[in-house]
Amino acid sequence: MKLTADDASTLVLPQTTTSLIINVISLISASYGLNRASALPLPPTLAKAGDKQFLTNISVIATILSNIAGICNYFIQRRQHKDYKIGYPCDGKKRANFVSRHLLLPLALVLETIVPLVYWPLRLFFINLIMQGADEVDHYPIPVLVDVAIHLFPFIALFADHYLSGSDNKFILSNSVALVVVTTLGIAYNRWLAFIIDFEAGQKNPYPFLDVREPFRSVIFACVTTVAWGCYALYQKYPPRRELPINLGEKKLL
Repeated sequence: MKLTADDASTLVLPQTTTSLIINVISLISASYGLNRASALPLPPTLAKAGDKQFLTNISVIATILSNIAGICNYFIQRRQHKDYKIGYPCDGKKRANFVSRHLLLPLALVLETIVPLVYWPLRLFFINLIMQGADEVDHYPIPVLVDVAIHLFPFIALFADHYLSGSDNKFILSNSVALVVVTTLGIAYNRWLAFIIDFEAGQKNPYPFLDVREPFRSVIFACVTTVAWGCYALYQKYPPRRELPINLGEKKLL
């Protein structure tokens, strides 16, 4: 049996118990980390804009949404695939799978790939670039468990869900579409910070490396956005290795 490119979006891999367990654990960990991190006091220069200015927190929220969608998708899909590894479910089940596995999961995975890539090198070696008021404290204010829960474990869980759970194949969104999405999100985050931070009142950016003049600030956002798109492209180039029990033909599906 050969499939055309248009058939790709109808393919739904069975949602495994491993994926369910990963999403449940990730949901608990991310919720715990976000709750604890949000309770930590902020320096005066960040207090007015609050926790909603941090890319880490935004990324964790994306992870939580992906986890919830993944859990729901497991129960939506599970009766559809009792005897077959790949099926053609109804439109509602296809939409649920698309939102979970091809929209929220790649979005959260890319965000949570960028967070540790930027955070941990700066956290370990250049703390003044990642933490406002680092010179004014004698210890790092985020407890280690909370630090890992919001800056590392979300990536590990999402990566495992994509590559190790057996519930995923290549993402449906093409690299060109992903570039548009990532660029839009980068611009939106830049404008979001400009909207919520009152610079005239002495407030600062959430991360000191953003406290630079234009065009250097825009260059930083462009670089991070490009790296984020590059991460998606790598995930697409090296998708989960899973044998499909049908012949997909010679056409590229995505």
